Amino acid sequence: MIECPKCHHHISSMAKACPECGTPVKIEESVADEPVAEAASPVETPTAEAPKTAPKEKKKEGMGGMMFLVLALLLSLLIGGLYLYDYILQRQRERHAYELLQDCSNPDRYEDYIARFPKSEHIDDVRQRLEEVSRQQEEWLHLIYNGSHRELQAFIAKHPTSPYLKVAQTRLDSLDWTQASTAHTLEAVSQYMTEHPDGYFIDQAETLRQTIERQRAEAAAARRDSIARTDSIV
Repeated sequence: MIECPKCHHHISSMAKACPECGTPVKIEESVADEPVAEAASPVETPTAEAPKTAPKEKKKEGMGGMMFLVLALLLSLLIGGLYLYDYILQRQRERHAYELLQDCSNPDRYEDYIARFPKSEHIDDVRQRLEEVSRQQEEWLHLIYNGSHRELQAFIAKHPTSPYLKVAQTRLDSLDWTQASTAHTLEAVSQYMTEHPDGYFIDQAETLRQTIERQRAEAAAARRDSIARTDSIV
């Protein structure tokens, strides 16, 4: 409140004239500055509201932790997926390699499988077959250089599914034919034809059999003629 300079009536400090006498009132600078001071008070409002930003920061920190967990989970899933994919490929390679060993007579292939897949579910079977193949190979190498007719027959009877079976049968066929043709008898040739109906020398055996029979027939006819001539002379 201020005093009117003319009528000395107390009036508001914000009034521009006295309501009693109408005298204009000059507003002093100190009084005019009061609204400015009041207007400046809102500037301090952010300071008063500062505590309200704390929950937002905490929320951001919570979101950051959640994102880290999500990324860690995704990374774990990715690593697990890669491991599973590699495991499936390894099993496929192992199964394919095992299938290739069927009817295989090369010991090196079995040793390679054992070196590549030492924890395979077929490892015991592969080791056993490696021993059998190695033993057969040693027996076969002996037969090639020193094998007799009897040993060949024993090998064929012992290993009916051996990869060397066809070669052993061919070699036995050759030995029997050599023996039959050298004997040059109907009995030996007939025996060869009976034991080797699909032998490599079956056509030659048939030709030799016919030759021997013709020779026998000619020899028998010659003997009869000789006996007849002898009887006629007597």
